[in-house]
Formats: sequence, structure tokens, C-alpha cells
Amino acid sequence: MTTNTHALLLTAALCCSTSLLALPVQAVAAEAALEGEAWQQADQAYRSYENGRYRDALSQVNAALKLRPEVARLNLLKVYTLQKLGRTSEARQAAQTALKRGVNDPGLRAAVSNLQSTPRSSAAATTSAAYRRGFPLATKGYAAYNAGDMPAAERDAEKAFRADPSQGPWALLWLDALEAQQKWAEAERAAGTAMALGAPNGNDLDARRQTLKRRMAVRPAELAYQALIANRPGDAVVLAREAVGLAPDIASHRLLLVTSLLLDNQPGMAEQAASAALEQDDESTVMWVMRGYLREFQGKSNSARADFDTALAQDWLDEEQLRNVRLIAVDAALARGDKARANELLAPMDVADTAVLQRLAAAKKASRPSAALTLSSYPAPQQSCQDTPYGTQCELLPADAASGPAGPATEAYAAYARQDYQEAIRQARTAVEQAPDNLDFQRLLTTALAAGNSQQAAEAEQRLSDAIARSPSDANLLMQRGYLRQRTGQPARARQDFRAARDTGNAPPTAILDEAYALSAMGDNPAAVRQLRHAIDMDDAGTLDLDDQQRYNTRNAIAGLDREWGATMSLGYRGARPTTTVAGAGLSTSGDAVFSTAELFWRPTQLNNQRGMLEVYGRLTNTLYDEGGEFESQNVIDPCSGSSIADTRAKDDRTNGSSSVAGVPSTIGALGVRYMLSDTGFSFGLERRFFLGSGTREGTVYPASRNDQCEIQQRIQAANSARDPDINGMLTRYKLGSSAGGWLSYITYGFYKGTELRRDERSWFTMEGYTQLGYAWEDNAAKFTAYDVNGSKPTRELAESNGRLKRQQTFLSGELRVGRSFRIDALSPNLVVYPYVVGAADWIRQKDRATDLDFAKTDLIDLSGIDQWSLTRDATSWSMGVGPGVNLRYWFREDHYNTPRSYLDWSVQYRFPIGGGATERAKGLFMNLTLSY
Repeated sequence: MTTNTHALLLTAALCCSTSLLALPVQAVAAEAALEGEAWQQADQAYRSYENGRYRDALSQVNAALKLRPEVARLNLLKVYTLQKLGRTSEARQAAQTALKRGVNDPGLRAAVSNLQSTPRSSAAATTSAAYRRGFPLATKGYAAYNAGDMPAAERDAEKAFRADPSQGPWALLWLDALEAQQKWAEAERAAGTAMALGAPNGNDLDARRQTLKRRMAVRPAELAYQALIANRPGDAVVLAREAVGLAPDIASHRLLLVTSLLLDNQPGMAEQAASAALEQDDESTVMWVMRGYLREFQGKSNSARADFDTALAQDWLDEEQLRNVRLIAVDAALARGDKARANELLAPMDVADTAVLQRLAAAKKASRPSAALTLSSYPAPQQSCQDTPYGTQCELLPADAASGPAGPATEAYAAYARQDYQEAIRQARTAVEQAPDNLDFQRLLTTALAAGNSQQAAEAEQRLSDAIARSPSDANLLMQRGYLRQRTGQPARARQDFRAARDTGNAPPTAILDEAYALSAMGDNPAAVRQLRHAIDMDDAGTLDLDDQQRYNTRNAIAGLDREWGATMSLGYRGARPTTTVAGAGLSTSGDAVFSTAELFWRPTQLNNQRGMLEVYGRLTNTLYDEGGEFESQNVIDPCSGSSIADTRAKDDRTNGSSSVAGVPSTIGALGVRYMLSDTGFSFGLERRFFLGSGTREGTVYPASRNDQCEIQQRIQAANSARDPDINGMLTRYKLGSSAGGWLSYITYGFYKGTELRRDERSWFTMEGYTQLGYAWEDNAAKFTAYDVNGSKPTRELAESNGRLKRQQTFLSGELRVGRSFRIDALSPNLVVYPYVVGAADWIRQKDRATDLDFAKTDLIDLSGIDQWSLTRDATSWSMGVGPGVNLRYWFREDHYNTPRSYLDWSVQYRFPIGGGATERAKGLFMNLTLSY
């Protein structure tokens, strides 16, 4: 609320609180507005009436009626003024005359009925003993009143009425005398006493009593506005409650209470006050909109949307009012990053409207806020209140509505909404230069600076610290500085601010959540979890008032922060998800194969904070099934000449069955650490890998170099002719030691949107992806044995050598899935199906070598002098595929404090190759089953 708005509201509070005539809104709306001389005379008449100058009021209202005799509220004012003067018969006659002129108003008809002449049956009362005792006192009272001696009139009128309570006019004289002395409270009590004593004009007395309460409410309302201007919202709340208690039907007082509670950091109580106002008047556009704002401010988006829609459905709003309500609703949607809702509301609006254009631009860049909304990041609607002859009328305007020197501030709000923080800072500085005493502009500048670069954020922190030094108990300032310190990596100091704000007693109850998140950012997850659990307990007790989504988010935070240990087990068919192969890459396979992975991790709490998370893990992987591949040779390549020679062997000899190792012999273990940088998606890992299964330490090698192949061939041919004509070829096997292993380092970038279980939506957009760059290396002592082969079968040992087997692999792999998740409530609210489109690619560079070879010369073959072989030619390959997929995930392990902490996930997809030479890796069926505990 701006300073100008404060002034408007203060002016409104000082005038007559509301019309005594209780005019229906429809009647007022049907009459043409008073203008010129008629308005001036009417305004003076109301003021005179309120101040007890009834003779002046009668003269002034008669002057106004000469100009506008058809106005019902002026005729009613004349009736009530005559009644105040004790001229009851003239009051009734004035009401009848107005009705005869065609002023058809229920208030006038009621006046005719209520002002009936005294019945004959009561005439005897004027001759009773009580009347005779009271009449002289009443006469003295009237004389004193006419002479201006109000204390004497008060004394004599009270004595007269108490002597004969059947004389209602004497009770009115008593009240008139008290009102003339501005003894509003005493007059209100006197009216109650007169009614209790049995005064016959109880309706009139009750009406006077309500009028007095309205008049009594003016002073606390005035003081409440002054407290707000002095930045003492806590004092304003007390005063506003008093005003509402006295005059609950005055809408401006209820709006004052709502505003005071909001500025006092009590949005939940402000919402309750708005709800109470709607119980009083469920057609109040202002309160529907204000409650919608308050609910959005607290994160209750669905409830807020319903309130705004109710306000927009009111068919009596004119075009300007409808525009303002719609813009305020758009601002609420943008505050929560709800682009769809914002665009829906903007669709029917005039695109030539500057405010609409600004919000259309903001909607394109809207994103969900990273922290709770504040009055600075989501300012309240402006309040425009007018002092009218029939009461104070208020409307709500968008927070950035320009008025006078507020142009730069409007631009700053718009720039901030579209996340153009540098422009927001520039415009806010201009606004402050033009109006340095405007506290709202000062707060706007601080908020904009807080969203800027590190230097600007430091300036914002200093401004907040200066403001807190002036107002150390201002919870709003403490909370704002806490959010800023949290964002700039000062969680310990942020926690101090949140704690100080709570200690003032004026912070919103949800500040306990902010303090918990600060504790987590400090690395003290156990304390954060205790705090969050306490928040759930407070909500159970009704002292925190979380909505369903806030409660779910709090429980979800507990589930995440409380997790120190965890395990993941998966089965992958052809590597539909990254699987750790023998070489360590997250890759797919070209043939039918099933891999298993089991991992156990530990997160040391003391090492984790807002900068990142460290995990220590152990993992076992193996191949459960590998179909391998078969090929039938038709030709062989002579490595020495390069010519192709027909393979004349029998078919069974030409067919080479290449079966891979599976089961326990394929097991590889790993111990590693990985560090995940917060809010970036990047993680870094290093692991030591152990070849546990026998199959991982044994295998065959063959030189990839044609020169090495030619040399071996020539030596075999020499052995054939000179020593042993039965030597047909050579196969070399290796065997590693039991301590063999390797190393793997990797960098992973992952991004996930909509992969969590949501309770606020039945379906939602989901996108997830990862890319991983890794390097694996091994350098193990090995024993190499060369065998004679007949066809494809080794027959006898030719030579033996110790050496080293060195393998290096660089890999890059990635996958992207885009689709929509659907919660299957018919089966379980924890079951989600996710159809999607997938794109996947991988690239491998392999460099394997057998080195330090020293084959001894044997009687069968001479292999001396061969010291190393290149096994791969440093080969590279890549593949890429796309296709449809579907994912089914069931969440479980949920309790009172935790959202589901575990899930069973099954994914199946079919890919079509679209690039790369290794197309066999990119096509076909891929499946994965994962249990995360």
C-alpha cells in the first residue's frame, strides 16, 4: 500500500463512516450522481447531521432537494433530521410527500410505518403518575437543549425518561444531549439502557445505537491509519479490530483490518479477516479480490483462483473495474509462474493496453519463485478509496497502477515481473530520486537490488541492515534480509534473521520452514528435519495453517533431508538406462543382454550444505545374460598382402560362436565418491573398480595392427614348413591377478522437471535427461598364453609371456525424454504412468594395449622380439536413436512426516537409428526395471 493510498484511506476514515440511511447499493447505483451545487449542499447536510447540527442539516438538505427532489437518500436524510429535531409528524409527512412524488424507496415506506402517530390507547399514559413526574423534567430538558446547555439537557432528559420509560421522545432527547457533547460511548450505552427499560421506540433507538457505534469507530480507524503511516502495523491491527467490532458493516474498516494484518506479517489472519468480511457481504468485489491475493501470497493457488473467478463473474462490474480485477488475477498467476493461467486471463483483454502488453511479455518468461513470496516480490493491490456523501467507497487497482510520480515505480514493477532486474533497479532508483520519502519506493529499490548481481545484492543487504537498525523488531525486514542472505550463500546469518523475525512474534508462522531450510543449507540436516517435523506438528495443532501443497512440500523436504543411506537396484535390457559395463561407460549394447546393478550409498551429513552434496557409494554390477553374436566367414583378409582369400573351411569351422561371460563370473565391484553441485545439475565422480568375477579377469587378445598380424602369420608359416606343419594359427589368452581392477572418473549433467509425485495435479508436463562424460583406465599385470588353433579351437600351448594389459575408454552418452505424466488414481494415487518420446546417443573411443610382452622361444614357434600389441587401433564409434517409450512408477514408504521415499520403476522404449556407424546399439527394444529404496 503506497503512502498516497494511506492518505486516501485516512481522509475516508475522517468523514462520515457510512450513511445512516443504510441505502441499498442498487438504489444508489440507479440514481444519477450528485453534481455541482446539489452535491455541495448534500455534503454539508451530511456533515451537519453527523456533527449534531440538525437545524443546519435541515436547511441544507432542503436546498439540495430543491435541485434534486428525486434523490431517495436526500429525502431520507430530511426524514431523519426532522425526527432528530423531535418533529415526528413532520418527518412522517415528509416521507409520505416523497412517496407521492414518485420516489419509490423502501426506506421511505418504512419511515411512514415507523413514524405512525401515537395510538389512542397510549394517550392515557400522558395522564399517568409517572408521566406527571417526568414531564416537568422533560420540559426543563428541552429548554436546556434549545439554550445549548447540553449537560443540563442530558441530566433532565435522563431523569424524565427513567421516571416514565414509556416516553420514547424523552429517551431521544437524552441521546441528543449526549451526542451534542460528543459523548458517543455514553450515548450508545444510554440507547441500550433505554431499550432495556422498555422504551416503545426500540427500532429508532437501535438505529441510533448502530449509528453511534459507527461514529465511535471513526476514531480507532483514524488512529489505525496513522499507525500504518508510521510503520506500526501491530498497533494498527489492534485499532482496526476495535473499529470493526464497533461497526462490522463498514467495508472500509474491514479492509483496514485486512491491510493491517498483512503489513504485520500475518497473511493467514488477514485471510480470515477477509473471509469474515465476505460473511458480512458476499457481494464485496474488494474482499473477493483481496482474499484471492492473500491466498496466492500464501501459496494457496487453487483457492486464490476460485476467489478471483468469483469476482470476475460479478455482472455489475463496469469495464474499468473488470479490467482491474483481471489484471490483479494475472499478477497472482505470474507470481507463481503459472503461464497458462496468466495467458488465459489475458486472452480477452485489449492488447493495445500497456498493462496487458507488459504482462504478456512477463508471461513468456514467468517461472516459479525459488522462495516464498513477499510484499516486495508480490506487492498488494493498490487501494483507491473515495469519500462520498453516502460513505467511503474503495476499489482495488493493480499494484503497478501509475499515479502521479509513480511512473518509474510502475516500470520497475513490470521489469521485475519479467525478470529484467537491471531495468527494475534503474527504474526503482529513478522513483526513489523523485520521491525519496516514499517508503514503498525505497522497499521496491531494495527488492530489485536483492535480485541483481553480487555487488547490488550487497547494497540491498546494507539497505536492509540500515532499515533494521531503525526498526529492529520489523519482522518483514528481517525475513527479507534472511531470504537475501540465503540466496547469497550466507545460510548461518539467514537462519539468525529468520529466528529473530520469529522472536518478534510478528513473523508469519511459516517462518519456521524458512529457518529449517537455512539449517539444511548450513549442513545441519538433522536439525532441519526436527524443525520441519515440528512444523507438521504445528499444522496438526492448527497453529501453522499449511495448505495441502505446502504440507506435502514440507513432508517431501523431510523425506529428502532425512535420507542419509539409500540403495538402488536395477535390471537393464540392452541398457535403456545408463549401466556400468566392464569398461565403465553408460552405454547401450548391440545384442540382447541383461545387466544388473546394485548400489548402496551414504551421505555424510556434516559435509553437505547448500553448495552441494557428497555421496560415498559401493556398487556391484554384472551381466545376467548376453546372447553374444554369430558370424559366418565367407572370405579372409591376408594381413600381409591385403588380398581377400576365400575361406574353404567347412561351415561348422567357418561359423564363430562368440559367447560372452554372464552371471557371477562377470561381477565387477566399485567403491567411489561423487559430489553433486546444488542448483546446477552437475555431479562429479571418481571410483575404484575391482574385477571380482573370474570372467572379468580372463579373456582373449589379438593385435589390431595389420603389421603385427602379418608378422605373426609369417612366423606361423615358418613354423609350418620348418618345425611343425600342424600349426594352423594362433590364439592368445590373458589372465589377470585376483587384485586386478581399474579407475573410472566422470562428469554428469542431469535435469529433471515433473519427475516427482504430485498431489496437486492429475497430469503434468515431464522432461528428464542426462549427459555423462567419462574416462576409464586400467593397467594390470597379466599372463599371456599363445595357443595353436585348429579352425576356431585352441589345441596346444605355443608360448607364454608375462606383461601388462592396459585399457582406456573415453565415452560420452546422453538421453532425453519428453512427455506427460498421469496419476492413475483409480488404481492408486501413488501410481504414475509417463508416456514419452526418447532420444539417445553415445560415443566411444577405445584404446587397449598389451605391453611388456616377452614370449619365450619354443620348439613349436619363435615369437621372440614381439613386445607389445595395439588391440584396438584407438577406434571410435557412435550411435543415435529416437523412438516412443512409456514409464510406470509406483511410489511407496510414506508416513505422517514423509512423502513416499521409495519407488519401483519400469521403463520400456523402442528406438529407431538416425545416425552413427554403430547403428546396432541404437535400434530395437530397451527396458529397465529399477528399485530405489
